[in-house]
Amino acid sequence: MASRFVLDTHALVWYLEGSARLSSAGKAVMDAPASEMILPAIALAEALHIVDKGRTSISTSPDLLRDVVTEPRIRI
Repeated sequence: MASRFVLDTHALVWYLEGSARLSSAGKAVMDAPASEMILPAIALAEALHIVDKGRTSISTSPDLLRDVVTEPRIRI
């Protein structure tokens, strides 16, 4: 049975950039194949803003969007 989790902005950004700021428990949840992750639209908008401001190692907004929409475990 899959477990559902709600992602926040920083968890998403830190996971995608491989940051050590993401807790080991958070990384384990996001790595688990059975995890279903709910990404609120506002968290996605905030993540895009962070990328656009250059405050992350994620290169561009399209890169972030591609990573989110191609991950079948994430639902917006």
